[in-house]
Amino acid sequence: MKKKSNLLNVQLVAETFAAAGISHIVISPGSRNGALTMQFANDQRFETFSIIDERSAAFVALGMAQRLKKPVVICCTSGSAAANYYPAITEAFYQNVPIIVLTADRPELFVDQFDGQTIRQRDLYQSHSYYNTQLSELDDTETLTENMLKLKDAITKAIHHQGPVHINMPFSEPFYGYTTEQLIDFENINIPKRQFDEIDIFALAREWNTASKKIILIGLHSPDDIFNDLMIKYADDPSVVILTEVTSNTHHPRFINKIDQLIFSLSEEELEILKPEILLTIGQNIVSKKIKAFFRNHRPAQHWHLDEHWHPDTFQLQNKKLIADKNEFLSEFIHYINPKTSAYYNDWNDIRIQKEQKHQEFLDQTNYSDLKVFEKIIPTYPENAVIHYGNSSVIRYALLFDHPAHLDIYCNRGTSGIDGSTSTAVGSCMVSNRLTVVVTGDISFLYDSNALWNKYLPKNLRIILINNGGGNIFRFIPGPNETDVVEEFFETKHHIKAYGLAETFGLDYWLIEDLEGFDETMAAFYQDSGRAKILEIDTMRIPNAEILRNYFRNLG
Repeated sequence: MKKKSNLLNVQLVAETFAAAGISHIVISPGSRNGALTMQFANDQRFETFSIIDERSAAFVALGMAQRLKKPVVICCTSGSAAANYYPAITEAFYQNVPIIVLTADRPELFVDQFDGQTIRQRDLYQSHSYYNTQLSELDDTETLTENMLKLKDAITKAIHHQGPVHINMPFSEPFYGYTTEQLIDFENINIPKRQFDEIDIFALAREWNTASKKIILIGLHSPDDIFNDLMIKYADDPSVVILTEVTSNTHHPRFINKIDQLIFSLSEEELEILKPEILLTIGQNIVSKKIKAFFRNHRPAQHWHLDEHWHPDTFQLQNKKLIADKNEFLSEFIHYINPKTSAYYNDWNDIRIQKEQKHQEFLDQTNYSDLKVFEKIIPTYPENAVIHYGNSSVIRYALLFDHPAHLDIYCNRGTSGIDGSTSTAVGSCMVSNRLTVVVTGDISFLYDSNALWNKYLPKNLRIILINNGGGNIFRFIPGPNETDVVEEFFETKHHIKAYGLAETFGLDYWLIEDLEGFDETMAAFYQDSGRAKILEIDTMRIPNAEILRNYFRNLG
């Protein structure tokens, strides 16, 4: 018989999770969470993973939850271990990814008493979570019932809000006692469906049908075939322009998917002509600073935002919050709206055609560089691959290129940090058989190198590391170049290669330093060798920032 914790509250946690259909637990080693570790690891209803670095572990769970579309539990010991979860929790909060944070703790009487590994852990993530609770150590019937209700509340909030919740669990010694008996047992937990207020769809339709210039802007959005098909129907209207980004995961020839390329060099007068009467935003964070500036400086008469969760006033002009299941709303709304005669789509599309021609002309005369690398690697992505882009320069380069509709594309744009990009992709890959490709910059990769300290590293993981020798974005954005310390304190110039890390963690390693043999190398790189692989593309000696500036100048 498998050993179980003899603590009733530990068995209660496990039974509640199992009854709610939660099955994936990412555990970081520690003593204070030992009883929980024993309980989960010896229970066949759970898939447990031991990830040593808590910061990486939380991002691994984030990637799992993104892929599984259901809550994943992270469990750690007390003290700084819990604090190391925070970067991924903020990312999950702003991306609406359901993470259940289960932190073991010292008894409350030891807080602020200089007891080892003891911090103010209760409500630690309160500003970036949807529910926070602390379970009692007592195990009388009344307390167990109260703890079970707290657990059910936490799970319900994680599912309804699709975001992180925190359960803090103090343990007094001894806490390694075990039994082979099932001390707590109950049936499935029913999580009620979230209810939304009714929306006056007729009033919205009247306004929509009156406007001859409408934009639907889709931000960060998980792949969703139903949503994509709905957007195609909305696009069949000459008064509607649909703007997307790589992270929108929404595709159709009528969608305008390279926003920066199109509007970068337009004059204020041209932008004023292009502004819509109604702006409908769907999804989360928009990468493009240009589109944000466009709507802030050329304000639509109305801004509606459709979302179950977030209604940020990104452009400081929002006047309608449509809190609803987006697919249900869009499916109903389309029955009440009519196409309107307008030149609006054609106005945008004419500019797109001009910019696309200039884009291609520039690339045709561009040699080996970061920009050229993106042109070369994107067509090589295998059919139905999952792509995880790193932040900073990487995602901005990706925005300049078309991507096939068969790809699922992710990027941690919740907080837009460089930390955790590789760990997130690793987590996604751990629960998926699909080939997963991480495209990352060198600073982000080195910062998150503990993502490779993972005994479950899947063989279907491919890491494309574009190593330009530092944070090249600081050479491009306004400001840092004027400080006289850009190289040391902003760009953090270096000459580190990934070969040693690949060898340490048991990955196959490939290196590209020019365009010769590029296609053959990429084809071989994606083949199955029984191990994960790193492909390092070295562009250190290339003036990448200057090439990118020239690219945008050429679009004018």
